[in-house]
Amino acid sequence: MSRRSRIADIAEAAGVSIASVSKALNNRSGVGNESRERILEAAARLDYRHRNNDLAEAFPSGLAVVTTAALYLNSKFYEGVIQGALDAAREAGIDAKVNLLTPDIETGSVNVENLLAAEGASLLLVGLDHPVLIEQVVRSRAPAVIVNGIDRTMRISCVLPDNRSAGWLATTRLLSEGHTEIVHVSRLFRTSLKERFDGFRDAMQEAGIAIDPERHLFDLTAAGILEPDTSKALIESMQKGRFEKATAFVCSNDIMALGVVDALRGRGHSIPRDFSVIGMDDISISQHSNPPLTTMRIEREELGRVGWEILKERALNPDARVRRVGMSVRLIERATVGPPRHYLRSSPNR
Repeated sequence: MSRRSRIADIAEAAGVSIASVSKALNNRSGVGNESRERILEAAARLDYRHRNNDLAEAFPSGLAVVTTAALYLNSKFYEGVIQGALDAAREAGIDAKVNLLTPDIETGSVNVENLLAAEGASLLLVGLDHPVLIEQVVRSRAPAVIVNGIDRTMRISCVLPDNRSAGWLATTRLLSEGHTEIVHVSRLFRTSLKERFDGFRDAMQEAGIAIDPERHLFDLTAAGILEPDTSKALIESMQKGRFEKATAFVCSNDIMALGVVDALRGRGHSIPRDFSVIGMDDISISQHSNPPLTTMRIEREELGRVGWEILKERALNPDARVRRVGMSVRLIERATVGPPRHYLRSSPNR
């Protein structure tokens, strides 16, 4: 008995994407007339028996959006990503649920084996890229995509912001104002955050500035500090004489940046007259802070939607190539960046 033709076969025959085939067969917009005719001709030639439930067949148990309770409850960033994925799946008529799992104490990874065994759902792994988890998913052969994380073995498709560019762009903005004594504030415990630091380092080195960790890096993880304690930790460090030459801070997320602003204002400084600060992510509170925070915008809902589209492709065509998609980022100018204070002190009008 011959195998029933699939939309992946039509896509290959017509030289288009699976998404284009789906749009054409379901009479949706987004496909040019020439491509649409080519798709329909290929479908007829392959004797394709179109059924409206192709996508439902590809997701027999729906979509499982998997993250940890800590990420979901404590981060506005992940809330947006998850909402984008849920909206996209439900618009396509696929049932989608959020699964909040607790990391294993020994490995630090979540265990999805029970979830896969019980439901057999396709997985959207949000902020989760631990090697132990990746091995579980690869062994299961379940359709899966990582959102805001990386499989360095390139066996699971990933979609994430271009974090290295985010770090580079933010630092370049400060360098353009004349800052050279810039501190990067981060928690270097995940690949994505390390890449933001790599972008910071790239920009500094391109400007001829050698990185000195004591002067240019405040790693909260190394000090055992969480984001909500950024302000207190920075005040203590500055009281001990650290970062005494600093004129600017580039932070790997907005919560840290707002903590830095709070610490500096608490020490009697004005932002951006005395110090400049840039955050990343552009969570909603950033535009309402005092002063409004300059930051790098990450389109969080779009991350979730693109993750869903890649997962849909994988579910419809298990042989689809693994992809790593980097989403663009952009600077949002508000009110926390200005020239370094020594420029102002030398001004005759000051």
